Amino acid sequence: MNLYVSRDGQTFGPYTVDQAKEFLHSGQLLASDFALYEGESEWKSLGVLLGQNERVTTTSIGEFETPTASVKAVKKQVSGSKKRQKVRVNRAQSSVVIKEKGLFSKLFSIAVVFCVTCILVIGIIAGLYFAMPTKVAPILAKFGLDFEKPSNDENLSVVSNVTQEPISPIEKTLSDEELHRLRSSNIILLWDEKGKGFRILSPADKDQGLNDDDLEALIPISNEILTLDLTHAEISDKGISIISKFTNLQRLYLEGNKAITSRGLTNLKDLKNVNYLNLVRVDLDDSLVDVLIAMENLREIYLFESGLSEDSISRLTNERPKVFVNRG
Repeated sequence: MNLYVSRDGQTFGPYTVDQAKEFLHSGQLLASDFALYEGESEWKSLGVLLGQNERVTTTSIGEFETPTASVKAVKKQVSGSKKRQKVRVNRAQSSVVIKEKGLFSKLFSIAVVFCVTCILVIGIIAGLYFAMPTKVAPILAKFGLDFEKPSNDENLSVVSNVTQEPISPIEKTLSDEELHRLRSSNIILLWDEKGKGFRILSPADKDQGLNDDDLEALIPISNEILTLDLTHAEISDKGISIISKFTNLQRLYLEGNKAITSRGLTNLKDLKNVNYLNLVRVDLDDSLVDVLIAMENLREIYLFESGLSEDSISRLTNERPKVFVNRG
């Protein structure tokens, strides 16, 4: 069974289990990376998925031997000291008197124990009352400890706070039809790490990858999409024209989308906020370089196995020296 690995918003794979374990031991993959098997939708850490838990080793404690000669010497010394400490006592005149504890000392000890016990009991009762006031108050009332009951208005306030269901930002902005369409697709929608927008992911399973029609379901929330990961999806130039409407998009992953052309990617020049672009294994031609040079905020681009010539990539690096270009 193959699996996919995700790190820093980028998806890698597929790998076999043996390959993943080998990369994990070599340090190319980390146990903290997210991973999932093909056909699954729940991401887990790679260490948990492969069962590679940290091993804690303990050092064994060696046995210590006690020298027999030293023990004998100590015994001899102790016995000698005991002999020197013997004192002759006149049995007829010697007596031992054990002084009994006075009455005041006994009463003081009892009082201290009683006070400590009372403090502990009162503390336990107070803690239970604040933790479960509705259950503890009736019990205390039987012993004459009646506490003030909350008013009806306060009770209604508590009930309303408990029964009210939280409403997500999407539910506030979308109609029922738009919300249903979004939920019926295979779109994975997450909050951005900074909580200022959404991060959209395509399922790792190619059979469930997003297509152009799925992107249309994102149009109602297009202004709130910051990251769009369409790795190994089924996106064509039609989908790129839809993406060009996501005006606040900052990071775009298009790795492995063979239906995209350089002509379709010219629509990306209108995305002024894109600073990260992944075009790995997308069939391109040298005409795209002019579009990449025109994207002013672009700071990082991946062009591995994209078909661009070395001359065009060199022209890109010369025109935009501050842009990190990974050509593989």
